[in-house]
Amino acid sequence: MDNRTVLRLAGAATIVGSAIDVVAPFLIYPRLVDPQPHLVYVTIDLLLMIGMLGVWSASRRSASALGLAGFVLALLGVMLVRTSSAEIFGAASYMIASSLWSIGMVIWAVDLLRAKVFRISAGLWIAALVIGLAGLAVKDHGPIAHVAKMSFILGFIVAGLDLVRTREARS
Repeated sequence: MDNRTVLRLAGAATIVGSAIDVVAPFLIYPRLVDPQPHLVYVTIDLLLMIGMLGVWSASRRSASALGLAGFVLALLGVMLVRTSSAEIFGAASYMIASSLWSIGMVIWAVDLLRAKVFRISAGLWIAALVIGLAGLAVKDHGPIAHVAKMSFILGFIVAGLDLVRTREARS
């Protein structure tokens, strides 16, 4: 399989994972009982990780050590999010894991901006963290947190679209 096909498939996976994440609270989760929602969470995160791998593959030649560090930190964050129910870090395990994922994405996004690739996605991932921190500062865990999550997911959708539109592997 050529690089272009792999990147397009990664983009499609990212878009599907993002779409599921957006509609699941309204259409999927209300119809499920535990532990079924966890299968949906795993599916979403797997599809988003495939997208992250696609973005990394498309941008790796222009990445710096900072970008690699952010990418690895973001992957670790995803894995810790999925294992947060084990409470490795205590009751705050999910918060710590999701923060690690977001911080990793921001570090990686800074490098993507430096390399002038996936700029819209990078900006949305940075905005998600800034919005989330603003929500924490004003102790809002509702609307502001939702806007932060939508910015994060929109970053994945845009990255997925960029990967699907790939004409050739980015250098």
